[in-house]
Amino acid sequence: MSVTAYVDCSGPMFDGSGEQAVAEMTTDIARQGAQWAETDLRAFRMDKTGRARGDFQASLEVVEKNYGFAVPGPMVTGVTWAPWLEGTSTRNRKSRFKGYKPFAKARQELEDGKAQEIAEEVLEKYLPRLGGQP
Repeated sequence: MSVTAYVDCSGPMFDGSGEQAVAEMTTDIARQGAQWAETDLRAFRMDKTGRARGDFQASLEVVEKNYGFAVPGPMVTGVTWAPWLEGTSTRNRKSRFKGYKPFAKARQELEDGKAQEIAEEVLEKYLPRLGGQP
């Protein structure tokens, strides 16, 4: 007695479209994470003296790097330097101002669950393309 079985494999995981969807989803998650960080940094209250002009927040923008997306702190003449506000400048060592740490706080919030929340929201959009439920 002999048994012959044929298996027909189809769908996004077999036709290559799943790989493309995962690549796009990964990029989308990184972009949205950076956009969230930009929004968070723009809303961060840093001025306790009443002298802030908003130049730092206005200079923030998401940029694409070879490794993904980032929100670099501005280091432009006429704008408060990001290392000073972060507290990592050599000037911070010599003064009483130790920085507000806005980038560290945004990063910590992403690590504490915001990144996963963003990824889950993005995944919902890509599930149908991956053969999952909408």
